[in-house]
Amino acid sequence: MAGITTCALKSNIDKWENLLFSFNHQESGVKSNVRDVSMLLRFIDEKKYSKITGETLLEFIAWLKDEKGNSAGAINRKISSIKSYIRHLRFLGVKGADTLPIKELPRCREPYSGPIQALEPEEVQKILRAIDTSSVIGYRDYVFYSLIYNLGLRVSEAIGISISDIDFEKEIITIHGKGGKRRVIPIVNQLITNLEKWIILRKKMLNAHMQDALFISKKGKRLAIRTAQDNFKKYVEKAGELSLSKVTPHSLRHAFATHALESESELLVLKTILGHARLETTEIYLHPSINVMRKAMNDHLANDILGAILEKKLDQVKINNRRCFINRKAA
Repeated sequence: MAGITTCALKSNIDKWENLLFSFNHQESGVKSNVRDVSMLLRFIDEKKYSKITGETLLEFIAWLKDEKGNSAGAINRKISSIKSYIRHLRFLGVKGADTLPIKELPRCREPYSGPIQALEPEEVQKILRAIDTSSVIGYRDYVFYSLIYNLGLRVSEAIGISISDIDFEKEIITIHGKGGKRRVIPIVNQLITNLEKWIILRKKMLNAHMQDALFISKKGKRLAIRTAQDNFKKYVEKAGELSLSKVTPHSLRHAFATHALESESELLVLKTILGHARLETTEIYLHPSINVMRKAMNDHLANDILGAILEKKLDQVKINNRRCFINRKAA
């Protein structure tokens, strides 16, 4: 029977994890990959399977969707991690690994949720002002979230920045994006000042002299995604009522993209800044805000045409009213 034993699947995870680190994969990405495969192992233990086949993988996908309530994006990420791990097992020559049809595994489709809704500029200010910059940690967080908004970064990208990625002389910063892709973005104005000040304050952090990471934690390690998410949640709560029901650090990236397009930035330029592989991904931000739609409607030629017609009708109403008054007086 085709497939791979549960024992073989479990026994090679550490080798795979070490291999990913040796190829300079980001720690957060490696940990995420391992968690995804561990979820498959949990499913296998729960179902008491001794062997994994293509059918097992399909059942796992259905389990993620129906019992675990995973989104299409989360399921696709797990599929990607499992494919990577199975390819590793094939490379090691693990028996049965080459019989698993990972290439044919289907991707889940995201249901259409409509255009992305973004925070208004004043709401972004509201959140950033909720951060107490009088402490070193507070100033770190202020610069971190400002960077995400100013450059339209993913949270993992902001965390992955090292001091050596910043060239203050040329005023550029290298971003390590998805799939190991790098892009260079200009940094300007207040952001440069904020970064320079943070690098000075950063020296007060534990193990700062031993770390190249731009943003480090209280424990002297590169800031973790979970910490960044938890801290942001506190600032959002402190900021008060906002137009979106759910606001995460990624909302700042959405806000950057939406505000850039509303300022008439070119779509192709924005695609490059955001690090999108396809232009269609950038186009989801084309939905204008209420304020932009209101301005467009106020500026439209139809306004002048309808205004002129209405003015004529009002003049006619005044004339008719006056005629009525004259007729009543004559009577």
